[in-house]
Amino acid sequence: MKRISVTLFLLLGLTFFVNQDLQAQDYSGDNPQTDYFRHNGYDPVYGKETVYEGDTLARIRFRGHVNGGLWHTATEITSWITGPVTDYDFPSNLVFKTDSLFRMSILHNGNVGVNTITPSQLFTVSHNDLPVIRLNRAMAGARDFEIYNGGDGDLFFRGGSDNTGAALTNFMVINYEGLVGIGTDTPSELLTLSNAEPVLRLERNGAGESDYEIYNGTDGNLYFRGGSDDNGNNLDNFVVFDNTGQVGIGTDAPDQLLTLSDSDNPVIRLDRSTGGENDMELSLQTDGDLYFRGGADDTGGNLTDLMILTNEGKLAIGTANTPTSLGASDLTNYTVFAAGGVLTEEVRVRTGWADYVFDPGYQTKTLQQVEAYIAEHGKLPNMPSTEEVEADGLELGDITVKQQEKIEELFLYMIEMDKELENLRKENEELRQRVEELEK
Repeated sequence: MKRISVTLFLLLGLTFFVNQDLQAQDYSGDNPQTDYFRHNGYDPVYGKETVYEGDTLARIRFRGHVNGGLWHTATEITSWITGPVTDYDFPSNLVFKTDSLFRMSILHNGNVGVNTITPSQLFTVSHNDLPVIRLNRAMAGARDFEIYNGGDGDLFFRGGSDNTGAALTNFMVINYEGLVGIGTDTPSELLTLSNAEPVLRLERNGAGESDYEIYNGTDGNLYFRGGSDDNGNNLDNFVVFDNTGQVGIGTDAPDQLLTLSDSDNPVIRLDRSTGGENDMELSLQTDGDLYFRGGADDTGGNLTDLMILTNEGKLAIGTANTPTSLGASDLTNYTVFAAGGVLTEEVRVRTGWADYVFDPGYQTKTLQQVEAYIAEHGKLPNMPSTEEVEADGLELGDITVKQQEKIEELFLYMIEMDKELENLRKENEELRQRVEELEK
């Protein structure tokens, strides 16, 4: 009897305090009611009881009467134990419902879920049809943006107008294969930019700093442009890859696989960045000559001209001089000019040869004539003099033919001399035989 009296007293006291709390809140409706469901560990009569995994710790329901006098729960907040209970603590989650449907959850590990009670990441948005994260500016006319997972598994970023859903414009997509599309919903490569004039822009936001763009022109050419703190056609075109695969540097219209164009001095430079090392340049001069120069750790005219290919096709090595004559010799047909010595393992010269010496109609001079010519001119017939060689130099092919001519003439002289010796030998043999007969 005493225990029953104590219990009734405690229940009346709890009812009083609960009613006091409810009256202190600003609830709407004629008969507002909030239900508190507490775990029995908080029971004021039976004392504490141990909680177990899966136990509901508390549930707060916000209800109201509907037609027919029925209760309808509009909103509910529930917390229950989600993991093992230790001597000191246990994990629990917090779930929010509206209209008896799960709307949001906060797990013990901090993961937050929208439309799911099992968020697998720090923030998980789940929806059977179209999960969307929306960024909405409340001002009328202000632009809105959404990130949503499309039905095909692609992730879209859309926005633009003060609207929602399909009424917005898709700006970017990351498809289920990891391909990124900007300006297109169907990227075909790892990154696809699609626009009437697609542009990739690299901009330094400091005032006055140069900006750069890569864009696909209407002619199908790919341009790399930049320079001034500006955009679009106000920038200079530096490099172009045309629709045939030709590359132009300093020109929009390359006419070869690689075209370098500059009004002053188009140059290909090979520079070793380490200070003090030699640099090399290939430079087209205003006169049309192509210079290969280098040497000092410098550039342009401060380098040494090592080799020149003139606009006439003449090659000068170690010199800028390509003379058209040397003494009385005409050098207009010469194409290679070298200062200093030329060292090579072999030289092949295509020229005529001296076999004309053996033609039946060829007339050799007599040795007496040769002797007289040498006495008068101090050289062999048809051979250059010392003065001519010093003044004009030698043509390797020509002098080789002339030397061969003299060798072949020598053989003719030797053959003739051998015939004469043979006749003398025969005459001598006949004389010897006659002497022997007379002596008998």
